[in-house]
Amino acid sequence: MRTIAQISDLHFGAHKPMVVAHLHAALAAIRPDLVVVSGDLTQRARKEQFAEAALFLERLETEGLRLLVVPGNHDVPMHKPLQRLFWPLRRYKRLIAKERSTWYADPELAVLGLTSAHGLTVKDGRLTSLQARSIGEQFAAAPNSAERVLVTHHPLVPLPGAEDGEIEPALRGAGRALKAVKAAGVHLVLAGHHHAHAVGIAGPTLSIDPAVMVIQAGTATSWRRRRTPNSFNLIRLEPPRAPPGTVQVEEWISEGAAFSCPGSRRSFARSAGDNGGWAASMPSA
Repeated sequence: MRTIAQISDLHFGAHKPMVVAHLHAALAAIRPDLVVVSGDLTQRARKEQFAEAALFLERLETEGLRLLVVPGNHDVPMHKPLQRLFWPLRRYKRLIAKERSTWYADPELAVLGLTSAHGLTVKDGRLTSLQARSIGEQFAAAPNSAERVLVTHHPLVPLPGAEDGEIEPALRGAGRALKAVKAAGVHLVLAGHHHAHAVGIAGPTLSIDPAVMVIQAGTATSWRRRRTPNSFNLIRLEPPRAPPGTVQVEEWISEGAAFSCPGSRRSFARSAGDNGGWAASMPSA
């Protein structure tokens, strides 16, 4: 079994330092195979905020944890139009991206991160045709035995909203990206942005390919919680070498104290075959 810790929407500059410390402690104790950071590391893309985010990531790496990081729309400067237009991710690239790869592959797991935040967008995101093409090109190099995972900041599909049932819009270019996801045999898509934990599979409220599961993370460390606890996802993957593949999704939460998983564990199994669909299995204890 492989484990991915998905942390998102850290928002350094609008963060809670004690929760940051608790997040570090939780990840160091769990020791996942990969820590995925799905965007919005800063609140306003300021140099000091990137410096704080960079220090946090470096501390995780000193624990021996492997990271895969993508930027979010808050990592693009909002109030500097020239920077937004010509160098939207300059600070992110210099202080966060560095030598970190947005591709990870081994015999059991292949993960690709794509940037959905661009200078011409403010809140929403987009994926270009070139990025969609890169999905097939990159995963073609992955072992056939690997579970394929795509990471973006903005969700590729509209997910159910709050209690009123509103639907959040998908990002621009999502249609062609989903076609590439299907063709490349990607079965898991991770995202953030909405500060809410959610797991989406095909059904009456989510019209996507049955073989694709969308896992959305809440905000790990920001006080901008939208009436939900700070949280991150722990995703346990059983590689599909002996179909069907299985996934367990745990929501680890903090109300200011140490992160814990008090009971939000959901298990899913995918039926055999390239087009096999996801379905919820028996709840885990």
